Order: sequence, then structure tokens, then C-alpha cells
Amino acid sequence: MSLATEFLQACKEGFANKNSSSVGEFLTDDFLMISPVTTRPKQGFLGLVAEGGNPAIIEDVEVIYENDDVAVVGYNTTSDTTGYNGKVLWCGRKRDGRFYDFRLARLG
Repeated sequence: MSLATEFLQACKEGFANKNSSSVGEFLTDDFLMISPVTTRPKQGFLGLVAEGGNPAIIEDVEVIYENDDVAVVGYNTTSDTTGYNGKVLWCGRKRDGRFYDFRLARLG
């Protein structure tokens, strides 16, 4: 399993269980999550996970490219609460086997 898929699995379980402890293991101290609407530092992202965050469901994960420096992943997302269905492209940069940032781009 790739680091990206392990990380997304930890996020999926963390959101469902409202527990970010396993997610933090994948992130550097200076981590940033950058989305079209916000930027969150590591503690802000871990707090979002611990609160149950966005109720979107991550499914059909496809690793497009991954090496020691970067991961590019696409997946489908659906939300039971909002009815939103869409696709996400996620690009994460790595340092010393952990992510120091990731950027999300959503499509409709």
C-alpha cells in the first residue's frame, strides 16, 4: 500500500471515529492543507478530523503517481448530509516519509 492510500485510509477512519491520532503520524510539524476555500496548519487539520470534519465519504481512490517526494491521487466523494457528489484531485508533497502539504482541487 502506498503512503498516500495509507494516509487517506487513516483520514477516512479518523473522520468516522472522530479521532485524529493515527492521522498525525503521516504529517510533518509544518504541514499545511490547502483547499480552494481554506488553508489549515497541522493542528487545524487534526482538529477538523477529531471533530468528525466534513461528512464526505472518500471512495474509489486512484493513485495517479507517487514517489518519495510527491503523491497525486484522485478519488470520488459523496456526502450524506449535503448530497454533494464530486471528484477530488489531491497532490501531496513529502519530506522524510511524511506529508508537509497537500492541495485539494474539487470538480463538481
